[in-house]
Amino acid sequence: MSVVTTDKSGVPEDQMIEEMARDGFEAAAKDYSSGRTEPHQHDYDVCLYILAGEFKLIEVDRSMIHRFGPGDKAFVARGTVHAEEYGP
Repeated sequence: MSVVTTDKSGVPEDQMIEEMARDGFEAAAKDYSSGRTEPHQHDYDVCLYILAGEFKLIEVDRSMIHRFGPGDKAFVARGTVHAEEYGP
């Protein structure tokens, strides 16, 4: 998993979606209420831009916690076992 902090807090959502699509990701905006997931993994890479609120990724195998806020970008490599917590 790699964590990239960028200054994207003022960039419009549609521009971020276009950037992700150019990078080869299936891009869509999603709104989450507060919640959490059980540990899981994907058979594809995931790229996230955080536009608002808080998002926490827990790398289960390495016992690492990554916290994100508006303007942050995260890349989760396929096969990385992780859980997620998100809030307002």
